[in-house]
Amino acid sequence: MNRIYSLFIALTFALTPFAFADENHDIIEKVMKEGLKGDDSLMAKVLDKKATAEETKSLNDLVKTLEGTKPARGEQEAYDTKVKALIDALAKVAEGDTSDGALDALDEAQSCKACHSEHKPKKEKKN
Repeated sequence: MNRIYSLFIALTFALTPFAFADENHDIIEKVMKEGLKGDDSLMAKVLDKKATAEETKSLNDLVKTLEGTKPARGEQEAYDTKVKALIDALAKVAEGDTSDGALDALDEAQSCKACHSEHKPKKEKKN
């Protein structure tokens, strides 16, 4: 019985990082697909001043789910800095500041390339 229990504990600890990796990936992917990706995304509407207050709040709530996630690669501290900048910039807009300065800060913070170049997993090349 002790061997089975020990094996169960060992497998649990061995597989736990994969569960967290999948959860992080799922959260990040959801934010990208539902909020940031495309010319007709919620983010695009917010930056164009075409989003309703409800849409802006919805995007704000969605982006906040990135807090505490782990990047697929790269330095955690750099990733956390980018996530915080995005959350803070969007919160300012969601609170009603739609000045050019606030929208410029949000546009810079939501830059796909800035995050993808350092933190998105590289695709494996197919032969």
